[in-house]
Amino acid sequence: MLVLIKNGITAAFVVLLSFAPITTVQAADIDFSCMSHKVWPKSHLSNRYRGFDVVLQNNCPGPVYWSMCIERINAESSSVWETLKPSGYVEAEKKARVNLQTKKNKGKTTFRQRYEEFYVNIGYSIESAASVECVANACEASKRDLRKAIQSNEMDWEKAERALQSKIASECPDTGWDTATRQECELQVRSDSAEQIGQFSDRDAELREQMAAIDPDRCTVYSGALVNE
Repeated sequence: MLVLIKNGITAAFVVLLSFAPITTVQAADIDFSCMSHKVWPKSHLSNRYRGFDVVLQNNCPGPVYWSMCIERINAESSSVWETLKPSGYVEAEKKARVNLQTKKNKGKTTFRQRYEEFYVNIGYSIESAASVECVANACEASKRDLRKAIQSNEMDWEKAERALQSKIASECPDTGWDTATRQECELQVRSDSAEQIGQFSDRDAELREQMAAIDPDRCTVYSGALVNE
């Protein structure tokens, strides 16, 4: 069974890899530790978007209903701009898969465009209509100060990159004749500035590592990679 969920320009494909009808079972307290999920990046053929698979694995003794809350966020404002809620069920020892595409952020930076980020939370039930909590707003509230620090570093990083481009244009003019000399000149200028530029990169990695350490079981955010990486 293939379900296509569309919301504006977004499309998420939910592939249900089990087909038999499920029998409703009453239970007061169920341990769903036998359910697991992973978010896998897919190989990409274009830098216009990145693809991901959210894969559920049912290692429980019987079938399980599931519901996801997938929230795309605007990292600059820490706000949710789109919520997807695919749902279905998966038989024991089977998998279910949701495919998601993340596009480029429409941010202010020129040199370091990033892909959209998203949160995933999943609810399970042995009865129909599993409920799920959306977590992005609460998670982003706990990350607000780090988000501001990341944005401040990126603004300084952007200024440094612009200054570097101006320096290259000034010191390595493009005459249209000796491209080899210009390329050599540009490499030298970039090499001279590598330590300065690297400080911004290191600071960014440090801040994102701190952000990733905040309630990782609940508040892991996916994607957000640099477009040219």
